[in-house]
Amino acid sequence: MKTIVAPLIVALLVLTSPSMVAAQKSKKATDQELSELLIGKWQVQFEDPKTKRKSIGWTVYAKGGLAASRSITKVGDKEVNLVLQAKWKIEKGVLITTITKSSDPKLVKEASVTKDRIVSMSTKQFRYIDRDGKTITEIRVPDDKP
Repeated sequence: MKTIVAPLIVALLVLTSPSMVAAQKSKKATDQELSELLIGKWQVQFEDPKTKRKSIGWTVYAKGGLAASRSITKVGDKEVNLVLQAKWKIEKGVLITTITKSSDPKLVKEASVTKDRIVSMSTKQFRYIDRDGKTITEIRVPDDKP
């Protein structure tokens, strides 16, 4: 009995060491895995208490690196609708988006590029850090939503 207990204790200590537990918990998703998970429709909402600006937007990411988005921003009683087309790719955990067409080039210029560092992504939620250092959360929505 004593000869079995000692090896079991050693095995238990090795398997529960901090480095083994961290390795067992999760592996970092590859750019390819993130790209596949990104495909679909996502929604984001913003509210800026200082400017009283409220925005809601939807982006559809398609296979082949194409995207289309629509946003509605309200400032007071004024409403701005913006429609964009873009190309996207993920490199080293960063979503790189290049605008190819804008319904309001004064607001968002064509050929402008954004780089958002992906924090986490699941089938339901997508978190990233934008160029201003803010953490943004988007949620997946069914394709039949606006």
